[in-house]
Amino acid sequence: MELLAPAGSFPAFEAALEAGADAIYVGAPGFNARALSRDFTFAEIGSMIEQAHGSGKRVYIAMNSLVKEEELPAALEAVSCFETLSPDALIIQDLGLLQLARTHFPSLSLHASTLMSIHNSQAAAELTRLGCSRVVLAREMTIEEIATVHHQTKAELEVFVHGAMCFSYSGLCLFSSLHGGKSSLRGQCVQPCRRRYAWQAHAKKQGRAQREGYLFSMNDLCGIDLLSELRKAGVACLKIEGRLKSAHYVGSVTAAYRMAIDSLDQPEELRREVLRKAHELLDEAMGRTHSTGYLLSPKPDAAISPEQSGSSGLFLGTISQLAQEQAGKGQTRLLLRLTLTAAVSKGDRLRLHDEKGGGRVSFTIRDLSVDGQQRQNAQSGETVQISLLAAATEQFGRSFQGSLFRVDVGGRIVAERSGKRRSKELAQVTISPNKKKVDQILRQLAWQESIKPRKKPPVSHKERLPELPYWVVLNSAADLRERLPVTPQRILLPLNRENLRQLGALRKVQAKLIWQIAPVLHEADLAWAAEQIKQLTAAGWLRFSIGHCSQTALFPQRKGLELCGQYSLNLLNSASLNAAAQLPGLSAALFSIESEAATLARAVQHFRQSGRRKLLLGLYAYGRPPLFTSRLESTHFHWQQAFLSPKQEQFFLEHQGHLTVARAAQPFSLLHRQQDIAALGVDFLLLDLSAGVKKEAVLLSNLLNRSNRRRTGKAPELLTGNFTSTLV
Repeated sequence: MELLAPAGSFPAFEAALEAGADAIYVGAPGFNARALSRDFTFAEIGSMIEQAHGSGKRVYIAMNSLVKEEELPAALEAVSCFETLSPDALIIQDLGLLQLARTHFPSLSLHASTLMSIHNSQAAAELTRLGCSRVVLAREMTIEEIATVHHQTKAELEVFVHGAMCFSYSGLCLFSSLHGGKSSLRGQCVQPCRRRYAWQAHAKKQGRAQREGYLFSMNDLCGIDLLSELRKAGVACLKIEGRLKSAHYVGSVTAAYRMAIDSLDQPEELRREVLRKAHELLDEAMGRTHSTGYLLSPKPDAAISPEQSGSSGLFLGTISQLAQEQAGKGQTRLLLRLTLTAAVSKGDRLRLHDEKGGGRVSFTIRDLSVDGQQRQNAQSGETVQISLLAAATEQFGRSFQGSLFRVDVGGRIVAERSGKRRSKELAQVTISPNKKKVDQILRQLAWQESIKPRKKPPVSHKERLPELPYWVVLNSAADLRERLPVTPQRILLPLNRENLRQLGALRKVQAKLIWQIAPVLHEADLAWAAEQIKQLTAAGWLRFSIGHCSQTALFPQRKGLELCGQYSLNLLNSASLNAAAQLPGLSAALFSIESEAATLARAVQHFRQSGRRKLLLGLYAYGRPPLFTSRLESTHFHWQQAFLSPKQEQFFLEHQGHLTVARAAQPFSLLHRQQDIAALGVDFLLLDLSAGVKKEAVLLSNLLNRSNRRRTGKAPELLTGNFTSTLV
């Protein structure tokens, strides 16, 4: 099995090589799913590829960010540069970029990113068919499910074996984007799952204290004791998460797994001793609390420790005293007093965490004293005072409850200096893209930089465009007995056992009905879904909505079939629309729910002008979309009970089939921008009433009236995502 280590800096790259990694993955400049403080340049990546290849090692490039329309030329130029540099593979999420790389840069090997939510054998097989030589499986899979994928497909499998876990399926988390414009699919996640939340007390129990905790902050994955089982399951590559981690972390974790892999065929007694030493290295790496994640169970018990903050690093102690004093230039000096639970030295990198408010401040120890005497280092059990400078906006109040963590060691400074020298030496080296080739590809895409989207809606009555048709999502067949606030052109219903039992009653709306397949189909559900689709299509039900690009494979018979792609396909540019249009049977698709107006406008216009296959384009315009979509069902979850963020934002947790879903109390709505959307070339609007028609009907009717200028009463608070702002 290949051991694949992360590198977000030169010191981390060197540490991974020295510790025995077989391969290293680094981020593509500007197009990787990690918001690094500084991206590598192409010249720096080229030097790492050369160094690794000289040692018989491999380098993979994580180019796994979704690409906005205006970024397509730069993305193609980047792929062109990588064609020159010859890395061992590109790791890609964006469907459009995947198709462009496969078609125009055939010398590059392509790996499907975990952000594509590859969680079953069908997804692995289809991504292989689409040109990926390897697929990175979702972290939510068990070893048993991984083995099934191996036995049923020809896909080469890569799995995460160590590091941070997201609460939501990667590729399906909307929390950071819809509540702040920073997309996890573009490497900008603000990690809302790491925040402290409180379950809201019921009205009759207001006197009781709210139950607070880090309800969704996952413990780190650690699969070092399961390497033999993973090898038997057919895993080709073991991946360590951590491009944001320090060189010390990368080196320690890589060395631990190298030892464990090399001992797999050794006698049991020797293996136990190696694993003991490996665990010591992992403890020194300063990560979070460990668990085996989902590897042993789809419903793990130890995945979350809600009483812990989830901060990575070695816990140094709880702050017993905090003082603040003005230090000038808009800064505050914080004086921290605590009794150490582990040794520290000047130069170590620490993180101060406010356990109440969730705020964090990272700093390097410059001032360390014991009993008023300056010290170079201090040992466990000693009471120390540490001072640091912080911005005035980072001051902590009287209710502060702080913990201190060590996240890196002082020795990093020497390594950082070495990395800076290397960067300086490569600063004058230029890797130029193949402009001629890129321009040729852009012409095929009908891509024009001069296109400017219409920014304002028509203002006069004569200019008003016809209203777009509505496609309405309902939760159950019973919802059809309720009075809908609109006349839908299409009705979408989840493909589940409850709704299939009402098939006779649904005949009256068969001409409008679309069966909606969930974005997540666990391996155990694949055969059932395929059989139901076979029976439905044989009975004349020919309209379906797919939540994952691989689900087209559920439809071997495609005569008369009409498939619609859900927003979970993450179509954000004209190239991805072209790729979607070539999926078998797809005749309609929703654009990304995260999109801003300018990106949507340019993408639609370029797609229409390219003259490719026709595709109806829709936009999610109303509903309560899942912010988290998780497999976890923890014992501390309270279904249908509100939970509050530190900013007192209100959300609800739902148990939906085999998934846990978090939704905002505020609905998402773009209905006040219907004329804008129509002017951008969208064909239909999706209204999601799956939270309940009775619950949504009155509010939706009022919003529709307001959008048609029959405004009455105060407008409700709404989420509008990034449509009128900028998607980061």
